[in-house]
Amino acid sequence: MKKIALFVAMVVAILASYSMAFAYKNTILVDGKPFYYNVPDITIKVAGQNFDTGNTPPLILKDSTLIPVRVISEKGFGAKVEWDDKTKSVTITKDKTVRLTIGSDVALVDGKEVKLVAPARIIGIGNEGYTYIPFRFLFETFGYKVEWDQKNYQINAASPPKIANITSFTTSYNNGVFSVNITADSPIKYSQGVIEDPGNIRIYVDIENAIWDKGRIDIPINKKSLVNAVIAQNQTQPVPKVRAVIYLTDVVPYNITKSQDSTNLTISFDVGTSYVTGISFAKEGDYDKVIINCDAEQFNTQKVGDNKIVVDISDAILKMPDGSKAGQIPVQGNVITAIRYSQYNNDTVRVVADTTGKADYSVKILDKNIIMLVLKSQPNEMPLIYIDPGHGGSDPGAIGVGGLRESDVVLGIALKLNSLLTKGGFRTTMSRDSDVFIDLVTRSQEANNAGADVFISIHTNAFGTPTPKGTEIWYYPNGYKGDTRDNKTFAQIIHDNLMKEINTVDRGLKEGPNLSVLNKTKMPAILIETAFITNPDDAALLQDDAFQWKVAQGIYNGIVEYFKKLKEGSISATVSNSVYDTNNTNSNP
Repeated sequence: MKKIALFVAMVVAILASYSMAFAYKNTILVDGKPFYYNVPDITIKVAGQNFDTGNTPPLILKDSTLIPVRVISEKGFGAKVEWDDKTKSVTITKDKTVRLTIGSDVALVDGKEVKLVAPARIIGIGNEGYTYIPFRFLFETFGYKVEWDQKNYQINAASPPKIANITSFTTSYNNGVFSVNITADSPIKYSQGVIEDPGNIRIYVDIENAIWDKGRIDIPINKKSLVNAVIAQNQTQPVPKVRAVIYLTDVVPYNITKSQDSTNLTISFDVGTSYVTGISFAKEGDYDKVIINCDAEQFNTQKVGDNKIVVDISDAILKMPDGSKAGQIPVQGNVITAIRYSQYNNDTVRVVADTTGKADYSVKILDKNIIMLVLKSQPNEMPLIYIDPGHGGSDPGAIGVGGLRESDVVLGIALKLNSLLTKGGFRTTMSRDSDVFIDLVTRSQEANNAGADVFISIHTNAFGTPTPKGTEIWYYPNGYKGDTRDNKTFAQIIHDNLMKEINTVDRGLKEGPNLSVLNKTKMPAILIETAFITNPDDAALLQDDAFQWKVAQGIYNGIVEYFKKLKEGSISATVSNSVYDTNNTNSNP
């Protein structure tokens, strides 16, 4: 009997010990009311290590697991915690600001509302009151991955991954391979995908837990089917993500590689190399014809002064019959006096036509040849205006009030402007006259290759809230990176005439060095944000036919004044040669 009694006593002692170690029993105050709490202990492990919350244990109330805000935030995250007794709210600050109000199931994270599974509440333990909130919200808000182990009543939290700061976004070309390079200060983790629309292919890379703090960057590429590369911060919550997108008009073989330390990501495209194998000349009536034997798909043209027309063929190697890397062909044309050529740099062949004076030209690809037709300008010939209604086709642009599409609005304005210009005797060409997709590089290339005298891109503005409204005009900064165009004068003249016709908020002139249609064009160029499609007042104007005619009339009046001042000599016409290396004596235009 004594042995049995001893055994029973031992069992009771063990059970008592088990109960004390694995159950929390206490009378607590919940929302000011006494509540007898008797639930198994909840343990917290952060990165595999036990986290002690002291005399404020995690609790389970009404099927919600709650944790004490202050001890977790201050000791666990190193955050600052402030209590406002007047508003009965607690604010947690570290990288982001979290505000919770007692009794409310809505929290504010950096000013944005987040729904809670249970409200924040005051729990009285002993003689003190403590703020408790749902465990998952607090951990996940600060980047921790959390799991609830029901069997062991345990919260497992994995430390947030290290944030990678993207430090550079560049492009390069070598031996037929074009690369987009992304560099970070710590290892990169990414996912990839492809979106295929006819003529508009997008290859994207999403970099998880990454920050890009330089805003949206757009790098024009203009090589074979590659159009441009874009990088931007895609999202900040729940984890930061950076997205890089490469736009193509057709499929190009590519691969993605990482450096050994995973801090550099390279997206490589096999664009191949073209060869210039011959150059010839012919007179055809009043025209001079230059034939460049080449299988290239990409080239760019510009006028330099009144005596030179330059054609640059990208991704190309000079392979003339005599093996020369530079040369000159004397000719006696209607206006061309000589044709010069050279291997301008590792991947560009330059062909220059010297003329006796100002000439009009067009350059096109025909049967694997680049054909340049040159005609002496007539003394009274009207200028050529390139009109660019933005977006189109698979790219509707901004969507405004009532589903109004930017691409539709700007096409309407552009067609009206074209009508006014042609009636006024001007020569015109449009990037599009219907709802079709045209990539950004093609727009500027067409204007350059057609020898346009000015370039006008028409858009509507947009914003995330309906408040902003008004009209603004963007231009490439005068003198920026050696650009020789006087874009500001052109922008100012158009602005002044436009604002006389329309009654919108005047937002003035803006510098846009990163806008492709402004930094790739060679003639004076502007981009007009006619009004905000996301503002109710502006949107009503934009879809009004009479207002569209006023916009077109204002732009037309500005064009007339600009060329009148050019003729008078009070301003001077300019073209850009900023992309050329004037130290290269073999290939200077």
